Amino acid sequence: MAKIPLIRDNTPEEEAAIKKAIAEDSDTWEIPEGAKPLRRGRPAGQKKAKVTVRLDLDLIEALKGSDPKGWQTRLNSAAWAGLKR
Repeated sequence: MAKIPLIRDNTPEEEAAIKKAIAEDSDTWEIPEGAKPLRRGRPAGQKKAKVTVRLDLDLIEALKGSDPKGWQTRLNSAAWAGLKR
């Protein structure tokens, strides 16, 4: 049977060292008081369906451009623009 690891709280010295490292790290910041929590995902009420579509590779590359993130959203926008004509 596996031995259960011992979990302990940080000592006051360890806790002070951790807080000091956080304070000195330029990539960390305090969350402003009263800030709304971040919400992830699509807005409530929007429904999507999973669909499999075969697209030409050059079309996918054009949609990705220099930023591959969001290419599916750009495809969705282009499809809507084509339907509204």
